[in-house]
Amino acid sequence: MPMTNGKNNLLIPKIDVVFQSLFSKNNPEITKAFAEVLLEEKIESIKINEDKELIRNRPNDKLGILDLELEINNKEKVDVEVQLLNKGNFIERILYYATRLYSDQFKRGEPYENVKRTVLIAIIDFEIEELKDIDEMETKWKLIETKNREKILTELIEINIINLRKALKEYEKDKKNKKAQWMLFLDNPNSKEVKEIMKENKEIEKCVITVKELSEDEKMERLQFLREKAIRDEHSIELYGYKKGKLEIAKKLIKEGKDISYISELVGIEENELKKLID
Repeated sequence: MPMTNGKNNLLIPKIDVVFQSLFSKNNPEITKAFAEVLLEEKIESIKINEDKELIRNRPNDKLGILDLELEINNKEKVDVEVQLLNKGNFIERILYYATRLYSDQFKRGEPYENVKRTVLIAIIDFEIEELKDIDEMETKWKLIETKNREKILTELIEINIINLRKALKEYEKDKKNKKAQWMLFLDNPNSKEVKEIMKENKEIEKCVITVKELSEDEKMERLQFLREKAIRDEHSIELYGYKKGKLEIAKKLIKEGKDISYISELVGIEENELKKLID
């Protein structure tokens, strides 16, 4: 499904730069409404953290950049991630984000009972091999006992995975399904389904109005264009699937004057090796 549909249409909220502008401290009511639907609970208080970097405890730790981090009702830490490409090791990546968000709460000398429940919500636009035989749009994962599968070890960590590609089917089964409605909005606010949803869902109507305002910002439009290009570059790397292909993409990006650190992260090749391509 295309991410843009023409210059005069709305920006696409699933693109990270648009998503992060839409769900932010600038739009607390929209962010709260979105979070209530995702978590299926009433929110009395919400704190939106815009310092999106996970804490590095050691210099060699991976740096995690969060799309949307929330503190809900002073008892839950929530991370909402939108992933449009399967870069490999997806399961390992979301486990890293969830466990780091959980462990970063601990301060020296503080009791364990002060730790907040951690929920990671991954909104994806691709199929995961391990979940391809599941028809439902959303799956929820907890630590369970393998034989007595109804036994849950703890409620302190939960991972929810929502597949955008299954949202339309879910919506067609139940048009009052608010979570499916929000996913269709994220995927494409220009769609006929979203126009239909706006008649009944006032929160999504507010979101569409806000996205329309963002769409009139030339800087934001440019940022979306650049992110889409980067996503296409990443997709090209995924299709090549081997180092020679990565090097070819890296050479192309170097000629375009892209930053070496950006290219290194994009193609998964050390900066020193990339610099040899320039020398």
